[in-house]
Amino acid sequence: MDYRDVATVLAEITKAGYTQLDFHIHTYGGTVFDGNLICNFLESFKGEIDIYIDGVAASMGGVIIMSGTRIHIAENGFVMIHSPQGRSEGTAKQLIQYAKLLTSMEKNFTAKLIARTGKTEAEVKAWFDGTDYWFDADEAIAAGLADDKFSNKSVVTIDKTEVKTIGARAVFDRFVALTQITNKQNMDKDQMIKRYGLTGVTAQSTDEEILAAVDAKIAEGATAARAAKKQAIEAAADAAITEKKFPAALRDQMIARGEKLGLEDFKAMLADMKAYEPISQHIQGKKTEGTEGGEDRSKWGWDDYQAKAPEVLEAMPKADAEKFKALYKAKYKADIEL
Repeated sequence: MDYRDVATVLAEITKAGYTQLDFHIHTYGGTVFDGNLICNFLESFKGEIDIYIDGVAASMGGVIIMSGTRIHIAENGFVMIHSPQGRSEGTAKQLIQYAKLLTSMEKNFTAKLIARTGKTEAEVKAWFDGTDYWFDADEAIAAGLADDKFSNKSVVTIDKTEVKTIGARAVFDRFVALTQITNKQNMDKDQMIKRYGLTGVTAQSTDEEILAAVDAKIAEGATAARAAKKQAIEAAADAAITEKKFPAALRDQMIARGEKLGLEDFKAMLADMKAYEPISQHIQGKKTEGTEGGEDRSKWGWDDYQAKAPEVLEAMPKADAEKFKALYKAKYKADIEL
């Protein structure tokens, strides 16, 4: 359903005089604008709304559920909260306007979550740091994102670690696939095999064999996704080393940081790091740590060392680890292990 469907159904229900609504949701998310309209329509309903999370309420779905009077989650269901995301191109002014729009969306999400969960602004904003925050049924209830859980009598079971790896769309598809298998009347094995690209099974295979093939396909995709992500992070780190943005000795640590941040945020961090040209190409004579051409280095930051004494910065992890850590933290607002 999109916002038009929700508006139409709510209008029919209201016209019929109903004052209690059961709203079932299973979604990997969608556009913020459509989601906001759905929230507005639900909140304008003159009555009580019980929202049932049948599988997953991710991204914008995790905001829509805040519009319910009560929120019920399947015992094997999930909620996922993260920052509003998007992409833009154009002039500097257009990019700034787009950033302001995303900030405004995040402010709106924060207000809804605070009102629902009773958490502080700081606690809710911690969910908007660029990470996907997944909550299983018990965690969602503990966080105030749901009121109770129910049994949906489904064979669908997904480990939370797997959920974090495969992403919202894959979780959504897995619930759909396994729910179709559970529902004997609607199950179409040929369609399942074609839709999910299953191998080693046919329309004559048992339900358990189809289910095993679905699991294998998802595991294969998750493994490939992890490998591709790590390869991309390593490539970005190697490119930054080539551009002399950080010493080769820090490659492993920077790759570990990239895996923690995620590829896009890691690339953004690397883009912010200034490439340098070794000053030794322009200055003759040996440089000492105390001064640089008579300049006091006591107030130098990371960028100063990159621009004026990169070889000192490169040697610093071994020569003066504590100073290097302090410079790194001041520049990137994060600790680094040496």
